Amino acid sequence: SGYVALALNACFFAFISYWLYRNIAFDDLASQLKQIPLTAVLLAMTMNLFVLLFYGSRLSTLLNGRLFSGFLIATMGFTFNSLVPFRAGEGVKIYFGHSYFDYAIGGISAAVLLEKLYDVTAIIILSLLILATSDSSLIDPRMLIPAATIIAMVFAGVFALRRRGVSLRLPDWGVIKALRLDAFLQQAERLVARHRAGRTALFTASIWMTNVCLVYVAFRTLLPEIDFTLVHAVTLLIIGALAIAVPASPAGLGLFEAGIVAYLVNAYGVQKERAISAALAYHFSITAPHTLIVISFLAIALFRFLKKRATS
Repeated sequence: SGYVALALNACFFAFISYWLYRNIAFDDLASQLKQIPLTAVLLAMTMNLFVLLFYGSRLSTLLNGRLFSGFLIATMGFTFNSLVPFRAGEGVKIYFGHSYFDYAIGGISAAVLLEKLYDVTAIIILSLLILATSDSSLIDPRMLIPAATIIAMVFAGVFALRRRGVSLRLPDWGVIKALRLDAFLQQAERLVARHRAGRTALFTASIWMTNVCLVYVAFRTLLPEIDFTLVHAVTLLIIGALAIAVPASPAGLGLFEAGIVAYLVNAYGVQKERAISAALAYHFSITAPHTLIVISFLAIALFRFLKKRATS
């Protein structure tokens, strides 16, 4: 499966490279990259740090732990998602949280799963907001009512089960006890039943509201000539989130930029080279902060390890 993944990624990057070669003037692209305002990148990076803090606060709330541990685990996950395809950072979060901070593996696995549930819900709500403000005749606004009702019913059912303390039991098989899956499930159930849903939802709302503001400010600064509104910022944020979620390449590299470029070119008529430069600047702004934090942490950890080994 690993060789298949590498082959698929190689084909994907080959296609992107071929498209760039046939459609992009690299001299113009280099010129556009040089014109990117540094203030736009620094502002976006600063706002992204607040997003990381909200992610860390949410994870520490779910785990009932310290902010530092939640922040570092979440940042580690983002960094490895940026370096390795197929969302491997989620597994790194679980391993790192269990091995370094001694969180129960069942509990932190459930926390990571709950994070995805809250984020998917936020994405659906933002998507409904886009549909509600769309002028397209292809979308019937009356469809928003049943969609919102379904979401409300799903969450009502989840919280009803949570309140009643419904327990899932595995079959009494020897292999299950040998693998300690029963303990894993108990840890996960305990976290789901006891997590502070209101505070978790508040941090989730803070994450996505800050992300919307980040996209809005970044592209208003990177492309001041276009009429970029908050609704467009939400649309671009959803496009980026869906591109990163596709397990095709590290951090959705290539696919992420392709989605943004396609939107900017088709919606605003932005020159392709200028759209690519803006997409690259934005992608760099949201990946550089957590990468620098993790590199710094690993460097400090390595220094302490070598110092301890030298003195022992």
